[in-house]
Amino acid sequence: MVKTNKSLSCRAYFFFNRSLILLAAVLLVLVSFRPAEASSVNRIVAHVNGESITLFDLEKRVEMFLGLFEDISLDELPPVQQEETRRHVLEQMINDILMRQEAERYQIEVRNREIQEHIERVKQNNNMNQEEFEQHLRAQGLSLEDYKDQIRDSMLRQRVMNIMVQRKTVVTSDRIKEYYEDNIQDFKKERKVHLKVLVVPRVEEAETLLDKIKEGEYQFAEAAENYSQGPGASEGGDIGMVRWDRMRPEWREALKNMEAGEISEPFAMQGQGVLLRVEEIHDEGAVPLEEVEEEIRDELFDKMLEKRFDEYIQGLRDRAVIDIRY
Repeated sequence: MVKTNKSLSCRAYFFFNRSLILLAAVLLVLVSFRPAEASSVNRIVAHVNGESITLFDLEKRVEMFLGLFEDISLDELPPVQQEETRRHVLEQMINDILMRQEAERYQIEVRNREIQEHIERVKQNNNMNQEEFEQHLRAQGLSLEDYKDQIRDSMLRQRVMNIMVQRKTVVTSDRIKEYYEDNIQDFKKERKVHLKVLVVPRVEEAETLLDKIKEGEYQFAEAAENYSQGPGASEGGDIGMVRWDRMRPEWREALKNMEAGEISEPFAMQGQGVLLRVEEIHDEGAVPLEEVEEEIRDELFDKMLEKRFDEYIQGLRDRAVIDIRY
């Protein structure tokens, strides 16, 4: 199978998952497509500003979509999931057409030389000569010209995104600093917390025990000795010092902003109810903002980009004439 990059960065994955902008760049996956009757495959399933999508187009894109993520066919999915997949892919196809139409509107072009350079990179990355490359395309039911058209569309959509969304997405230094300060516990160098833990079968039981502890009926250690099914129960739930970076995410969330002597709100973990009591906290300082600034910037950028992309696509759809007949 031709190599594709499945460990995409968050930003690349966003474009890939939301709009299949990079679809053409990874089309070299084995696709098994079974032609239907001519009268069926030529049926129109949607019009987008006068441009048609046929059932043939939809079924072929569905097979490509499934092949990119899992080595399964549509027939292997339950009927309900088959329909959900088709509708999801149809929505992506509509978005793709809208973005290509935007490229035409703004006279954004892709030169033949750029397409050929892309093809040469794909051949080089997969150790293919021209004959092997075209043979692989034919195995997928694609001609070389079909593939070039897909590459052109993909590059056009990417350029529209760069102009209309990505360049307008800016993460300020103030926003980075605000995020750093609000989540400072995530940037502690060697944060350790001395904990006591109480684990019971249900969250409701943890809530009841917390009420009794607050009312003074039990001390936390006493409640843990009598009721806990978790670690350290015989020692009053004491599990000693635990490194922050080695805690389960549920624990870190529950302990967020807590001080020594405080008890967490009850929370669920693996179907059980959990209470945590902070005995003491040892902090060895935080990683300087300068060392994590780019990491924070990337995370915030991805979130903003996703939001702006959704808004941009929705704006295109609101202004478009879309007739879905599927």
